[in-house]
Amino acid sequence: MDILGYEEIVGQSISSEDQQKMLRKLHQALEYARRTYLEHRPEDDLLVEAVGKQDYALKGFTDNIVMGWPIGKDPRWSFEMAFDCLKHFQLTMIIEGFFIRGAISFGDIYIDETVVFGKPVMDAYKGENRDARDPRIIFTQSAADEIKKHRDKLGTQLYQRDILKDTDGRLFLNYLDSVMIAEEEYCPISADVRSHKTRVEAELAKSRGNPSIWSKYAWVAKYHNDFCDQHSDEFNDEYKINF
Repeated sequence: MDILGYEEIVGQSISSEDQQKMLRKLHQALEYARRTYLEHRPEDDLLVEAVGKQDYALKGFTDNIVMGWPIGKDPRWSFEMAFDCLKHFQLTMIIEGFFIRGAISFGDIYIDETVVFGKPVMDAYKGENRDARDPRIIFTQSAADEIKKHRDKLGTQLYQRDILKDTDGRLFLNYLDSVMIAEEEYCPISADVRSHKTRVEAELAKSRGNPSIWSKYAWVAKYHNDFCDQHSDEFNDEYKINF
């Protein structure tokens, strides 16, 4: 995954105080992800039993972020865990001001404190750099093939909620669906939708004079509005972005 506009963000942090503030903000966002999704807790034992191991990993290199999850004995558990984590991570980063573009790939990788190694890492990098284009996390061919292989076991949720198909035919992660996590027990997290709207509107206004950048945030705005339309009972026109 790549942070959109990272060079500009750093460039705008002219003073050392601004740079420290931006570094602290990015570090806190990544640490939040690590604590929330990647550290093993006693209540995760059922998941570890299903997955078979607990080798979840997150690495950040300047504007590049690598996450890895094992595919265990029950693929459904593995995919749902990975997608739920990624959805929430992407939304959290955007609300904090870091728009994410990336790609999901499948295969054997090795990640430790020193090395990130494996063909899927390169596939994901190429997918992000060449095909993602907008602030979306796409599925490379290896990931799409793996999901198709387990389609019967995975059920319809992955196709109706977690994964969407864009106008260019690319599958991408429906990260706004993370606000629906407590839909049945409580209600959607409407505050996050409002925060997402506010952040996107700010970036649209900021990039108005730069069409190539503005179009990327316009993609996010359209995706946001489509999501509101799909859940119109929960998110009326007040939640939508005017652009």
